[in-house]
Amino acid sequence: MNSNHDPVIKTENLTKVYDTGFRGEQVSALKNLNLEVYPSEIFGYLGPNGSGKTTTIKLLLGLIFPTSGSIQIMGTTDIYSAYVKKNIGYLPEGSYYPDFLRGEEILRFYGQLYGLTGKELYKRIDEVLELVNMTHARRRMLKGYSKGMRQRIGLAQALISNPQILILDEPTTGLDPIARKDIRDILSRLRDEGKTLLISSHELLEVEMISNRVGILYEGILRVSGTLEELLTSKDRIVEFANAKNGVVQEIKDKGGEVVDQVNDKVYLKVRNDEELYNAIELGKSVGLQLIKITPRRETLEELFVNVIDLAKKERSS
Repeated sequence: MNSNHDPVIKTENLTKVYDTGFRGEQVSALKNLNLEVYPSEIFGYLGPNGSGKTTTIKLLLGLIFPTSGSIQIMGTTDIYSAYVKKNIGYLPEGSYYPDFLRGEEILRFYGQLYGLTGKELYKRIDEVLELVNMTHARRRMLKGYSKGMRQRIGLAQALISNPQILILDEPTTGLDPIARKDIRDILSRLRDEGKTLLISSHELLEVEMISNRVGILYEGILRVSGTLEELLTSKDRIVEFANAKNGVVQEIKDKGGEVVDQVNDKVYLKVRNDEELYNAIELGKSVGLQLIKITPRRETLEELFVNVIDLAKKERSS
């Protein structure tokens, strides 16, 4: 068993090469992946289409075999054991269930696959339905479910065996803002309860809001991995002024100030270093503005993602 400091998921030089069947050509979908996911964290696994995320998930689930390298899950390399399988819940992208089944019927079917029976099974169905806020729709057929409701019942399915690890592929894609927030809140609660979550997603803002650590994969190579605090650097600062009267914004611009926004009588200037900060404060005073606050702006996950991919492309072409 793992201690709280040991990774729940660990890969060492994990490589997957596919034989295309065309003139003996091979495609390296994953190259020497060294990945660590720790207990009670949400790990955002990011990358453009074709980067190797789905291949990684299939390898972790034991659906395909690696070409080389190793996988440890919960401290064991026997990832095909019943113990490991019971402790992994999986929500695929765009999960589909028969429309003629009811929500609780789907959960009963998957619970039985995990060996749950009798009172234990029905107790667990009640628990996961309550967790994903779907108790009210348990007897409704899936053809009457919205996309958000289908995603919730899919998450309940992934939780039916009470696993320690959840692997979720695009859990919020295509959902409306309210449904996304609901799913996000559920995932954060699961982490707080001790679950470990690996989330593959293109929704970078969603990942940034809930992840403890992230990794960015491109062309089968893990380019960066770490906490958001480690990876997202501090960038520009925003200086907020009040008492902006008619014509003052243009006056600021004429004097070299970089105005990024104006809301009612407030005006916002962007500065990149201490010298620009000092000049912006003096400029504000000179035109009669009142300094309100200075806010540091951290690099966004989207900016990091784009920069990492662009750098990888440049390295490849050089």
